[in-house]
Amino acid sequence: MSTEPKWYCLHTRPKNEQRTSQSLRSEAELEVFCPLIRFERKRGKGKSWVTEAMFPGYVFARFLYPDQHRLVRACRGVIKIVGFGPEPSVVPEEIVHELRQSVQDEETLVIEAGIRCGEEVNVVEGPFRGLRAVVSRAMPGRARVAILMEILGMEREVEVPMHAVLPDVTHPLIRSAQAS
Repeated sequence: MSTEPKWYCLHTRPKNEQRTSQSLRSEAELEVFCPLIRFERKRGKGKSWVTEAMFPGYVFARFLYPDQHRLVRACRGVIKIVGFGPEPSVVPEEIVHELRQSVQDEETLVIEAGIRCGEEVNVVEGPFRGLRAVVSRAMPGRARVAILMEILGMEREVEVPMHAVLPDVTHPLIRSAQAS
């Protein structure tokens, strides 16, 4: 076995990635990487910024497996060390390094909702709140978009502030994967 600490993926309790990371840092004094994504999501009263785990239910921790695996498993929120069969799977250093390069402040990736022509959006503010529309023009200089919507049985183009619409996406990484 190696005498150098390696990166491992840990399965955590649902929606407890940040709490588990803190526990691993404070109780086990480990180097932990819990990549997060921050994006806007449609809410009942408009839109708000949400921060979620990039990999829901998982965090990365660097430790010496033979000496510290019991301590890691005993930390609050850890379900198991991910592996195949009885052996834990080592996460290559390059993968963690690349993930860290893509995030800000060491853990958070901010995903801006870019609005493109032809895209369906939800109107989340203003008099048309709750309606779905199609973007016909984006006017970034004026921070506005023109949307096509059906009003009184006729299709009309209406200009609204860019912050009043939100693309119809549940999770930004799903959108990125579909574009690839």
